[in-house]
Amino acid sequence: MKVRALLILLMLVVAMAPVYFFNRWLQRVMRPRENVGRLFLFMLANFVMVVVYTMLVVGMIVRIFPVR
Repeated sequence: MKVRALLILLMLVVAMAPVYFFNRWLQRVMRPRENVGRLFLFMLANFVMVVVYTMLVVGMIVRIFPVR
């Protein structure tokens, strides 16, 4: 693999750590197992987090490694 591809892969792996810890915190705060309403709110919050975080990470990678 090229060095560029390895750097992008490393950035993706490092970018997953904050999401993991934010999701654990969100589970503690929202307690989705208590009722269905909290579960759906938790799922909506995770969906929004995935969409926003994906856009941020892709934007960061595109800015750091522009298309040739």
